[in-house]
Amino acid sequence: MNLLALFFLACTSSTGSKESLDSSTPGFCEKVSDGGSYEAADRAGSSSSGDLVVKVITVEDVDIRNPLYIAFKDYTLENTDTGGIQQTGQTSGDGIATITGLGPGNWSFQASFARGSRICTAELSVPVTAGQLTTGCVVMSCPD
Repeated sequence: MNLLALFFLACTSSTGSKESLDSSTPGFCEKVSDGGSYEAADRAGSSSSGDLVVKVITVEDVDIRNPLYIAFKDYTLENTDTGGIQQTGQTSGDGIATITGLGPGNWSFQASFARGSRICTAELSVPVTAGQLTTGCVVMSCPD
């Protein structure tokens, strides 16, 4: 069987749904119900700042990692305790945003993009602690 035939077979054999994704046994941020959650773990490095990794998933497709909804999306990050200037960036091709050297406090992550006349958004509030790596999971959704 040639490579093109294998690719076609792989692309057409998906029969899952969003509900079936929740019943599997994946790791953190691998199911829709993980949206809005976060985990923190100690890390080596600065005792005055923390790091944040946010993974974006979507409910707009059977594949919660559909790049159309999560890849290369603009985001803003703001410390809701102290305010200040918002940080901006873009998620990776896997829907991941990695931000290092954040001051401790509560941070608000917001990602969005226009899909036709609809604005799709993902929002997460997460505490960042000095000396820790915080990993958050956020769901991108598009209102009707």
